[in-house]
Amino acid sequence: MEVDGVIEADHFDRTLDEVRLVIGHAKLEESDLKPVSQVVSFQNNLFDGSEMKMLQVSKDIAASLSAGDTLALRGEEDEGVVLCTQNKTYDFKEAETSNSLLILPDLSLDERVGENGERSLEWRTVSGVYFKYFEITEMRPRLHKLRDVVVTLEEEMVKAGTELGHTRTHLLNIIQASESELSDGLKELETITFKNKYFVLERNYQLRALTHILRFFDDNSWPMDSVKKQETMEELKDLVDEDILEQVFLLYCRPADNDDEDSFAVDQDKVCRFFGNYLLTPGSNFTADDFLDMWQKAVPEGLTTNLDQLNGLMLLDTTSTPNKISRFAESDLPNNIHERLQVLFRTRDKWSVPDVTPFIEPLTTPKLNVNALLTKLARPVNINGQKFFCAKHGK
Repeated sequence: MEVDGVIEADHFDRTLDEVRLVIGHAKLEESDLKPVSQVVSFQNNLFDGSEMKMLQVSKDIAASLSAGDTLALRGEEDEGVVLCTQNKTYDFKEAETSNSLLILPDLSLDERVGENGERSLEWRTVSGVYFKYFEITEMRPRLHKLRDVVVTLEEEMVKAGTELGHTRTHLLNIIQASESELSDGLKELETITFKNKYFVLERNYQLRALTHILRFFDDNSWPMDSVKKQETMEELKDLVDEDILEQVFLLYCRPADNDDEDSFAVDQDKVCRFFGNYLLTPGSNFTADDFLDMWQKAVPEGLTTNLDQLNGLMLLDTTSTPNKISRFAESDLPNNIHERLQVLFRTRDKWSVPDVTPFIEPLTTPKLNVNALLTKLARPVNINGQKFFCAKHGK
């Protein structure tokens, strides 16, 4: 039988007359077909799945591979394997099909067959038959492990020239994320590099470096949207390791909106978040008014604090009098969505979507956003016209 110019045969013994007979039996018009008929037979020794694997990819990935990009499989022995492109991560699983998947190395595709000419035969050989293949599904990168493996860098370690830490290459080998997603994760974690390895600065060391920088801005009466990087580095390099100092500067200052390459603006939200996080020590419990007053006094003059800057770091209890603020960090919660929801609903019996979003969003997927996850795994309730979610099987 011929399908799109392919005829299955037991031997290389088809003739043009036989092909035309097959076309007639299939009730097809020869004029509607390509002029080339490809006769397919099976080689004696078909190779099996140990010699080659089949992977189903999207058109975008296929195009990027054709352009020279690469794919990487990542995962340690105790982890499931994921597949990574340059900027995305995919779940990687074996699938089965009831259809036979034939490997034909020399099959001519539609655009190579031509439109005109006398009918002719070309012989093709099946090298392998498959019923299993690998399929991929886009997923969020598994970055939670970064917090556990990135070493905390203390001032004494800098002075001693520590040999600890992980290179980017090593992190790519142990973290299930694409290169660009790993970069985003390292940025979110506010890592710095020292001797070509990645670290998180010990909080008191980071506080000291940041305080030196902000005090220098204040001493020079610079507005927070126009501070000078080069002058700051030159003045403070003897107080803090110059390389560390520059990276802390760039963590909390961004290029200003002007033509001066040396002019930067203080990132208000990041600076305020750092000081708020520093004050919210584990086990701390403040009245809202006391914390807000203390927090505002801790940041430089000209910066304004607000609780949105602490999303994912704290809980505001409005049921107590006076209102209370306590540390409740997303990074301390379980990475399993079911276990995380159990902790959340033990902490608070019902959550509004805005309040719970910072604690759920890191576990969303390309197909399940916060609302979809909560709808699937929790129970919605309506209180005075406002939507809340509570434990699915709670009272």
